[in-house]
Amino acid sequence: MFKVVLDVVQANTAIDTGIARAKLYKPQFDGVTAKKNYDQERHGGTFAEFATKQIDAVGAETAAAEYLGITDYEPQNGIYKDKADIADNVEVKHTYKRNGNLIIGSIDRDGDIAILVIGRMPVYVVMGWFEVKQAKDEKYRSELIRGDSYLIPRADLNPMHHLALIGDRVYGYHKV
Repeated sequence: MFKVVLDVVQANTAIDTGIARAKLYKPQFDGVTAKKNYDQERHGGTFAEFATKQIDAVGAETAAAEYLGITDYEPQNGIYKDKADIADNVEVKHTYKRNGNLIIGSIDRDGDIAILVIGRMPVYVVMGWFEVKQAKDEKYRSELIRGDSYLIPRADLNPMHHLALIGDRVYGYHKV
């Protein structure tokens, strides 16, 4: 695990992108789309709180990109699951919970690598990674989470130093 502190430029970009993302997802927040917002359903909250979660999620993506050495990272909106958060194949999963685990949804792309990031603006901890396809094994299926989801315990995550960015893809290896 690695601590990443966003600089002022990164933080401001995450704030701007997160606010724009929250506005884009307003229909989902309001519950008028087919895609459920399970976090909102479970915990409720105001739109300002929802926007803060989006800002922190963009910050987590930026922290993971920083860890991978991507110096010109530009967070994206409107890509949902059609495109990876970072490079061609990295999905960033964010939680505020210090003891949080990696949660993979059935709609996450099988060819991606998921990175768990914990924290809030501007301080994050990049915890580890797991292949999405491997995460969709029945042994990780979770009945504790609404929706078709898989819960990967932190103890099962691969160490971050076992990832390498080569060109536009991130590659992981399990054993050295």
